[in-house]
Amino acid sequence: MNIQKKQRYTPVTNEKYRCGDITYHSFRGTTIYVLHGTNGDMLIDTGLFHIKHALRKWADKFDIKYIFLTHAHADHDWNAAYFQKRYGAKIILNANDLRLRHNFASQPLQATRRKYRWKNFTLNISGRLFPSPSYKPDIVIKSGDTNLLRRLGFDADLVFLPGHTAGMTGILSGDTLYCGDAFTALFYEPEIPPYAADITTMKKSLRKIAGLNVKWLACGHGIPVKMSSSKRVIRRYTDK
Repeated sequence: MNIQKKQRYTPVTNEKYRCGDITYHSFRGTTIYVLHGTNGDMLIDTGLFHIKHALRKWADKFDIKYIFLTHAHADHDWNAAYFQKRYGAKIILNANDLRLRHNFASQPLQATRRKYRWKNFTLNISGRLFPSPSYKPDIVIKSGDTNLLRRLGFDADLVFLPGHTAGMTGILSGDTLYCGDAFTALFYEPEIPPYAADITTMKKSLRKIAGLNVKWLACGHGIPVKMSSSKRVIRRYTDK
């Protein structure tokens, strides 16, 4: 399967939609992942309200014990409370995004490129008007605690990637970095995130990503993309 082929977004609900060891659900512009552990599985992000039912049908196939939120934007945490209750799962979130859950204005976004300025303006307004349903993280990630997931039974390490939000956190597992919105694959092509709470910090995180020895970047939007093609995009942006 050529995963970089452009196509319309459709629900991914079949095991044939895998990329190496990556298991994902891509629907209406949002991609959710499952990471398998020795004590159960972990859902990585939960998407907005419009994918809840399709995501539930897919996620019900797994033994979800944890919900990992890469960051606290609504398109990643809107369904967190629902799945926390459905599976009795524990939510994991970086401490630096705790305020952001119900206060979008605590980390207003900037457009990373001129073409995104108008959409960024509307996003900052909608983010204030439509907060995600309330949820309380069960496990709060503290600075420097890269081994947290190993203690929970996952062959994975945390990678701190602030910039898009202050608490943006990725997961490094095998040859894959699950990077949330620290990098993206808009329209199935490697792309710099359109928005960031701190562009300078985001650029540092992008350089960090480019320096990792991984094969795949599993993004929160679009399907997994190869690091080899992503590095060129990152370097063009960060070298300006």
